[in-house]
Amino acid sequence: MPASTKTLRTWSRGTSWRPQQVLRPTSQEAVVAAIQAARARGCSLRVLGGGHSFSALAATDGITLSLDGLQGLLSADPETGLVTLRGGTRLWAIAELLAPYGLALSVMGDIDRQSIAGAIQTGTHGTGAAFTGFAGMVRGLRLVLADGSVVDTSPSHDPDLFEAARLGLGSIAVVLEVTVQCVPAYRLELVERTEALEPTAASFLADSSRADHHEFFWFPRADRATVRTMRRLPPHAPRHRPARAVEVLQQDVLGNGAWELLCRGAALVPPLSRPLAEIASHLFAGPRVIDDSAAVFVAPRRVRFHESEWALPADRFEEAFAALRARLEAEDVRVTFPLEIRRAAADGVWLSTAHDRDTVYIAAHRHHAEEAGPYLLLVQRTLAAFGARPHWGKLHWLGARELTELYPRFEDFRAVRAAADPDGLLMSSYLRHLLG
Repeated sequence: MPASTKTLRTWSRGTSWRPQQVLRPTSQEAVVAAIQAARARGCSLRVLGGGHSFSALAATDGITLSLDGLQGLLSADPETGLVTLRGGTRLWAIAELLAPYGLALSVMGDIDRQSIAGAIQTGTHGTGAAFTGFAGMVRGLRLVLADGSVVDTSPSHDPDLFEAARLGLGSIAVVLEVTVQCVPAYRLELVERTEALEPTAASFLADSSRADHHEFFWFPRADRATVRTMRRLPPHAPRHRPARAVEVLQQDVLGNGAWELLCRGAALVPPLSRPLAEIASHLFAGPRVIDDSAAVFVAPRRVRFHESEWALPADRFEEAFAALRARLEAEDVRVTFPLEIRRAAADGVWLSTAHDRDTVYIAAHRHHAEEAGPYLLLVQRTLAAFGARPHWGKLHWLGARELTELYPRFEDFRAVRAAADPDGLLMSSYLRHLLG
């Protein structure tokens, strides 16, 4: 296992750390050896998946364990839909791995650079009122605990460990393998349109209940929204995509290249933010598309940004969104990136942002060249009054005291974590702030 002491950074470049060593195991035995090495050295060990978290979850001054050498499909059952993947498998690779079995992930977000272990450990999700996040799809785990033992866990085998570990922030164990519930392959029809903001927000709960996948983007202080609706179709529905030249223009030239230049300009000259957002609110919608699900869920994201995301009880969305709009107007907020509003089903995962409640997400972004803290903290403080829970992989400023009040099973999680890792081998200063 090669060692390195270079500085590591998250995708947004907002968090960096310099571990004592970076280990890249390619086998179960090598993961166990890494755990034993950290214990012998008396330092912490934190797992790095795709490095796509915005928060400091993966940061450590001890050993960083990369999962890049643990990728691939181990099994797939077309009858049950159960699929077992190595923990480091990147989301972008899963569609091709499952295609021979006629299976697909039931939902995806719009970024697929994460590992499957990282996605479940941070509570990654997509949009759809009938669909949970990735952790809710998990049906089994193979783990390496902090004492070096290898265990298999599921809802019927050590269920408390299973519930804690399937969204464990990397603090319970190293995830070697993940068994997820998949569905028969399908295609999606994506329709994007520009709509007036007021009716879009007012009808969001009803519209997202009717549609398979529904979301909208809103540039703060604009009076329009970009609405994205996806309909699930049979796997052999005819593909429909714009001409390649149109896609390159829309996604690469305008959506990434020109957008990066405009955002950099607004970072240097803040008064440009408002007219830029006005222009973008007219042009954000793309052409109609029908294609395999993974090709429609995911969009290229090469313009780097900082992000904070908050999970609200769905029945409080309208009042929370109205309060946020009023606050952004009162503070004369100038940002180039839109807010993203999505929906997800309730689940039973202990630390899931959708635990036991139908959920609407509000995500706020800021270009990486701009100071993100004041704006994202403003969003956090405004939504706090509505029971907002923070996405674990994104930026927030809450600690154990606040989180205990937001998660009914928080103390249960802490108890399982302490039993699984009594010496805190898998902890870090950031996790101690989160978990106490």
